Amino acid sequence: MISSAVKLRHLVLLGGGHAHIGVLRMLGMHPEPDLKVTLVSPSRETPYSGLLPGVVGGHSPEQDLYIDLGRLCQFAGADLVLATATAIDPGGSEIELRNRPNLAYDYLSIDVGIEPALTDLAEFDEALVPVKPIAGFMARFNLVYEQYRGGGAFAIVGAGAAGLELAFALNHRLGIKAEKNGLPKPVLYLCQAAAELLPEAPPRLRAKAKNALAAQGIQFQPQFRAVRQGAGQLASASGAVLEVDQVFWATGAAPQAFLQNSDLAGTPSGYIAVNAQLQSVSHPNVFAVGDAADMVEQARPKAGVYAVRQAPVLFKNLVRMHRGQSLIRFKPQQRVLSLIALGEQTALGYKGPFWGWGRSLWRLKRRIDYKFLDSFKNLPLMTPPSVSNGEALDPNMQCRGCGAKVASSILSEVLSELDPDGGRVLDDSAVLTPPAGELMIQSVDAFRPIIDDPYVLAKIAVVHAVSDIYAMGGRVGPIMVNLTLPYGSESITRSLLQQVMAGVLSQTKAEGGQLVGGHTAEGLELNITVSVTGWAPPDDIRTSRGTQLDDHLVLTKALGTGTLFAASMRGQAAPSWISHAVAMMLQSNRPAGALIAAPSVHAVTDVTGFGLAGHLQGMLAAGQGVDLILPHLPVLNGALTSLSELGVYSTAHDKNQRAATLVRTQDFSDPELLARQSLLFDPQTSGGLLISVAPDASQDLVARLKASGFDQAAVIGRITDQAGIAVSAGG
Repeated sequence: MISSAVKLRHLVLLGGGHAHIGVLRMLGMHPEPDLKVTLVSPSRETPYSGLLPGVVGGHSPEQDLYIDLGRLCQFAGADLVLATATAIDPGGSEIELRNRPNLAYDYLSIDVGIEPALTDLAEFDEALVPVKPIAGFMARFNLVYEQYRGGGAFAIVGAGAAGLELAFALNHRLGIKAEKNGLPKPVLYLCQAAAELLPEAPPRLRAKAKNALAAQGIQFQPQFRAVRQGAGQLASASGAVLEVDQVFWATGAAPQAFLQNSDLAGTPSGYIAVNAQLQSVSHPNVFAVGDAADMVEQARPKAGVYAVRQAPVLFKNLVRMHRGQSLIRFKPQQRVLSLIALGEQTALGYKGPFWGWGRSLWRLKRRIDYKFLDSFKNLPLMTPPSVSNGEALDPNMQCRGCGAKVASSILSEVLSELDPDGGRVLDDSAVLTPPAGELMIQSVDAFRPIIDDPYVLAKIAVVHAVSDIYAMGGRVGPIMVNLTLPYGSESITRSLLQQVMAGVLSQTKAEGGQLVGGHTAEGLELNITVSVTGWAPPDDIRTSRGTQLDDHLVLTKALGTGTLFAASMRGQAAPSWISHAVAMMLQSNRPAGALIAAPSVHAVTDVTGFGLAGHLQGMLAAGQGVDLILPHLPVLNGALTSLSELGVYSTAHDKNQRAATLVRTQDFSDPELLARQSLLFDPQTSGGLLISVAPDASQDLVARLKASGFDQAAVIGRITDQAGIAVSAGG
């Protein structure tokens, strides 16, 4: 979501927990134009814990469990950085991220959840499945369920509300599968260290819950403090031993290690200590919520309901701090409604001394869960503000031309920090001397934002730009970069420049190149232009012309970035589709470029903005044509669905189709073939190489490409003497 508002301060939301997704939704509804917001999360999706029993029990599909953080950030006008935090430096106001540069903040909010506490276990093996984090649990559960046929024994350690629900859900789901296979139901044990089940619940409800466990054949094991698991056994401190195939660990919680090692004040249990305003008691510009924090003035158990209710107060306090206003208190309710699903379509519920039981409570729980999920999945269309309400900067008043340059002091500091051994500060120009006996290859590409993460975007920009060099058989040499950074305060500009230049330097080194110069300026949005110089001996030079009759056409990467990112902008792309596309765009064509020097390779081009058809059309000599086999086209996950079911096309699609005059399209009755035909005109970002190779060498080339990491490389057609590009379903 691009806005011309000047960003004065940077808010970083660390973690995609229940409170933070609420803050993002409220930011979308009530934008703070001069506040730059970044969400840092290791995943594009976040699970909603309330629906987990329904998914495990088979009542809800797994896709319903997850909220799309990319879509939510787009709605909120926030950047999404996919990274794992490894440390926090509250004194320096920075977050340390794994395998990428630190991220600076003015305000920080932490909602990262917990880790399973396994300190009581003297030993355990791979048969132990922690329930937290939920994404990891679901991957393990799906594997267990896929392999399960019937019988066997399972233990759930932890008989709180979460463990109790899990026991009922597992018993229901596994029991159904066992019956379908004509085998006995599993034996389930529900173990806890305490003597009483749900001690906070009304006594009559506790008794009814125990009866329900017995009725479903679940064996309750009170005063069973697990101390050892492994080799098919679960042992307690008292010496009791259960023979089990799998153990699900649903008890105990520990703060994530990087939080315990920070300078943020903590409680004796290791969680971040916060006051009634949800602020760190030691660092006022840091907030913490959900399971990551302990409220020192009003202690409450770790429960998702509190995180959800913290969201409105957290949102208001973050905005109030930014505006210099006094903060408000979070007042947690004394009693909360607890609803516990019982495997089948029934549930129990209690709040204080009041309790109930039955199908109506199961329906109530389901309505509450889906109402919460729908509020994040069915987001209203919002028009972001286009002007800043900041008092320091106005983009309409900013200098232009050479007056729009980023301050040289910022650039010098960032470069010296990122590359201390890189030598002098980069100039706007560079003196180049071609290696003896080699020719110079030059290319330039400009890159507008396709994703919000500036570090990853910069890496993709370099991968995209250098592909032209590899397509011509060269190796990458000097690189120059021209950056336009959005108007912002000096601290925000510095932080953004650090992220972008770190990505440029990292990928430049990975490509074997050297950053020698560039230019920086300020504007309305981030723009990265990369100019690349390459070298190659004259005999190694390949061009897009030179295709020969009967040559096979080999494509190294899958198609579909145009439609996928168009769908992403509309909030219609699944997070897994975008993750797959980003991974493809980050894959360098360098290994493929090393394989095209063989005499059997006659012509090469890279597939980018003009689409496969446009670039292929440019390869053909007069009188030549192509037989293109549509089912052989490698396709990115979700691209065909985006085209055929969602009807989403890139804005460049129609222009590419009009320009590709040689393509003879067909009116296929098969929707998939029609979608594959449409992919011919889909503009690609950081796409693959299209190689015209002698027919007797094509399979060997594909095998070498696959061995080099191009898993979807394929022969997609052949050169003919029939003018035009003919498409077919093969056969």
